[in-house]
Amino acid sequence: MTLSLLASAIFLIRLIPQPARLWRTGVTAGVSPVAAANAVTSASAWLIYGAARGLLVVWAVSVAALVPGAWTVSLLRREFGRPEVLAAGAVVGSLALSAVAGVFGAALGLGVLATAGPQVWRSVRHSDLRGIAPATWFVAIADAVLWGAYGVSIGDGALQGYGAVLLASAAIVLIRIAWTSGRRDASVARTSPDVARSWVR
Repeated sequence: MTLSLLASAIFLIRLIPQPARLWRTGVTAGVSPVAAANAVTSASAWLIYGAARGLLVVWAVSVAALVPGAWTVSLLRREFGRPEVLAAGAVVGSLALSAVAGVFGAALGLGVLATAGPQVWRSVRHSDLRGIAPATWFVAIADAVLWGAYGVSIGDGALQGYGAVLLASAAIVLIRIAWTSGRRDASVARTSPDVARSWVR
């Protein structure tokens, strides 16, 4: 029980830095609106799964996750076009079909691909990632490890899959943030040596 409560706390903490950064700076560069929408869908699906399995911690934390999730979507509302809406809708449809087919739990385990995947893809494809909150992805590492461990302790494959995929996703996004930030700083230093010297001082 202690592990599940700790995992829940870390999960909720992970959801705060991104909308807080968007609200504070107004910079959306590099942030995937599809990932944000899918996170709301995923939280709703985990709520249903947790309630069906009698996993109080899972469904309770999913209810709480809907708040920062909806906040993030609201802050990114201008980033949604037809492709983004269709992509997010496809995830809703896929989860509904998996429930009908009796593979809802497995789909949820892979569902983290729908929440983290679009952000990973955008991170790889774009060079301007200033809108992404690194703190979200550092906390995601702890989130992945704890929920994965909880999944192992109760023999839940969906939670194990969640942990494995989120861990890989966090590593990719953080590497890309570091890489693009380093290149941007180098570019500024080349074009503005006075600024570079002021950083050193």
